[in-house]
Amino acid sequence: MSTSLEKIKISFIGGGNMAAAIIGGLLSKNISADNIYVSEPWDVNRQKMAAMGVKTTTCNKQASNDADIIIIAVKPQVTKDVCEELGAAWTDRQSLPLIISISAGITLSSISQWFSVNGNEAPHIVRVMPNTPALVGEGASGLYADANVTGDEKELATALMSTVSKATEWVDREELLDVVTALSGSGPAYFFDFVEHMISSATSLGLSEEQATRLAKQTCFAPMAPPTPLS
Repeated sequence: MSTSLEKIKISFIGGGNMAAAIIGGLLSKNISADNIYVSEPWDVNRQKMAAMGVKTTTCNKQASNDADIIIIAVKPQVTKDVCEELGAAWTDRQSLPLIISISAGITLSSISQWFSVNGNEAPHIVRVMPNTPALVGEGASGLYADANVTGDEKELATALMSTVSKATEWVDREELLDVVTALSGSGPAYFFDFVEHMISSATSLGLSEEQATRLAKQTCFAPMAPPTPLS
């Protein structure tokens, strides 16, 4: 497998918001749309994917046949069925793809077991915990790999997630992905809730909602701005 994203074929099983964000990030880095294949059962999502210029299908096997990397981007409750279906379809493949799973809460051992349920060899697997700011290219992602994943495969996973993440961090124990989930995975929701309470409190004390919103937004943005040297 090539170590360059520009030279590999990438398939997405699932065409929801996070898949769309990653595809958008890949296209922004001049990855050819011809090298991206999406399997998505829902017409609306599939049409959105097609509008981005990538290839689409409703067939997981078709999308994954010659892929170098497969991103499992489905709901946790259907991950088992997807993995078993793909594992059974790859009996004739000479080499297995790298699997990148963004299915929340599904462990590497479960994914590996589901891929090899029919006695097939399990592929190399990376788990990723992205967050919703990836939808605007400002994500933070935690990653964990099984022991079989090579250094080159880790580089590919890092490069792929870096297209939508400003922070891409590998952890050395799978349980630390739960910490990542609590911190950067759930953090944006807590942050937005906090800002909403700031605005609500300010309006209850007399500011207009527009004033409170502008002040709250600047209050949150300002501490993150780089310091300006004093002249």
